[in-house]
Amino acid sequence: MYVDVHSIMTKTMTVTQLRRYLFDVMEATKVNKQITNVMLHGELIAEIRPKTEDKVGWEQQRDNMRNTRKKLLKNFDFKSVEKARMDSKKERFTEW
Repeated sequence: MYVDVHSIMTKTMTVTQLRRYLFDVMEATKVNKQITNVMLHGELIAEIRPKTEDKVGWEQQRDNMRNTRKKLLKNFDFKSVEKARMDSKKERFTEW
């Protein structure tokens, strides 16, 4: 068997070895938090690592972005932006 269940470390293996020991590698990743580097023709092509939990949940991140947007747009002057946009068109498109 490839995986040493009691070691927590980074392992490096070839694609051929990964194909042979895939389930053992997945178990070691899940149980031991092992990181496995995968090599193809001597080049590192992939890394298998345990899934980490987000420090900030997606819902909380979305709410933070919405609140920030509201704060930014609270005193935003849309008329000046529209005027600047129209003024820039005048110089570029004189036939309009």
